[in-house]
Amino acid sequence: MTRFSALPLALALLALVVGLGWVPSAVAQSPEHRHGRGAHFGDHLQRSLQQLGLNESQQNTVQTLLRTHAKERIRLQAEIDTMRVDLRQQLRADAVDLQSVKSALQAIAAKQVDLQMVHFTLMHAIRQVLTPEQQKKFQSLIEQRHTRDHEEHR
Repeated sequence: MTRFSALPLALALLALVVGLGWVPSAVAQSPEHRHGRGAHFGDHLQRSLQQLGLNESQQNTVQTLLRTHAKERIRLQAEIDTMRVDLRQQLRADAVDLQSVKSALQAIAAKQVDLQMVHFTLMHAIRQVLTPEQQKKFQSLIEQRHTRDHEEHR
């Protein structure tokens, strides 16, 4: 196991990894910001779904999907946040094990992939509930939202 007693170097490495986006938001965002984004997504999704004229059965199914998604998102985000706490503790050590830091960053990145997959799985499941006409309208609403988001972040 390679041990290195240069905390500043480890912190600089971490800043570089996060700054370059190699591990998206692995340490950079506060939990409140991340959870706020999830809630923000949910609000936009709810508004889009309201425009589709869902029947009662579709509404019930979609609400169940949204609740399941929210619970899973919260669970995964809590795991990621816990992993970040552990990583910060590793980085505070007098002798920082860079291989261990790398492993921790990779584990965080893997959980973030899991979190993204929960989102994509939700969107896929919602599409399965919709009629072909509703699917087209839903896709159009999602694309419009992505276009607006992209323009706002330029």
